[in-house]
Amino acid sequence: MRRIVASLFLALLFVLVVLPAIIVKGCHYPDTSGAKTVTGEQPVVRVYVHAKGEIVELPLEEYVAGVVAAEMPTSFELEALKAQAVIARTFAVRHMRAFGGQGVAGHSDADVTTDIWAGGQAWLSRDEARSLWGAFGFYGRWQKVEQAALETAGLIVTYNGVPIECAYHSTCGGATENSEDVWSEALPYLRGVTDSWCASSPWAERETTLSVQALEQAFGLGAGVLAAAAGQGTGYLQIVDQTPSGRAKTVRVGERQVRGLEFRRALGLASARFTYTVSADAITFVTSGYGHGVGLCQYGAQGMAEAGKDFREIISFYYTGVDVEPLPPGM
Repeated sequence: MRRIVASLFLALLFVLVVLPAIIVKGCHYPDTSGAKTVTGEQPVVRVYVHAKGEIVELPLEEYVAGVVAAEMPTSFELEALKAQAVIARTFAVRHMRAFGGQGVAGHSDADVTTDIWAGGQAWLSRDEARSLWGAFGFYGRWQKVEQAALETAGLIVTYNGVPIECAYHSTCGGATENSEDVWSEALPYLRGVTDSWCASSPWAERETTLSVQALEQAFGLGAGVLAAAAGQGTGYLQIVDQTPSGRAKTVRVGERQVRGLEFRRALGLASARFTYTVSADAITFVTSGYGHGVGLCQYGAQGMAEAGKDFREIISFYYTGVDVEPLPPGM
């Protein structure tokens, strides 16, 4: 009996302690720190991490890898990730004070911010990525985003030799937008295109139902105002005008008119490209796409990459009349 117990103990010890040690020792993860390097001195980006209220300084390509990690699923094709890397780098260069950019408003020492609602782009540090993905997931995923950054190192998107304003979003839902139809300035390279590449996106269509009270609260209206309007036979919600792709440009809520972008943000809708139905006490929205719809569609980029398009073709599809070229020396 003692021999049986001893044998079982040794077997359990092997399974729980020895075997895992052998497996871990035998696993060879990619060494992302030395796999590839960028020759020459890199520009330093000063990133305002808004969640911590601090500024982090790091080499440009390391920043680009962190943006790709934060902004695009690492499961995407490498060419889609490379397109994202070029765009992220262009965004940084356009805003960096060292290159004549305006930096971050209210933070004179920062070039870019991680606050996407303040005109920034998301970013993950290595430590944040490791914590988010776990020790086993980190190595392969970080290697992939680092590869996307390093294989496009120094490349930016320009229009007439000037780095462009690289707007991008998750899913356009069938068509991207002209810049002036969402914001105010008409930029020649931010022209809307018909896009079928993002049809497989999980954001292609979403349904959201909100109460009338939620609508009143979102726009600072008095309780019962919209319900009273409905009771009087007056429609309390109306899309006043639309963009060429069908996104709401102006929306009337009660007697108040708001821009489509403001309406979408106030209600937390995935897109301003929506239809809606009204019931006695609720509104149901069916949205197409996710994001503002200007510039590169990330799920569209994935669709193009899956079809064999490279990062240059992806960028040229979403940005009209642009060039992908190396960052000029001394810029």
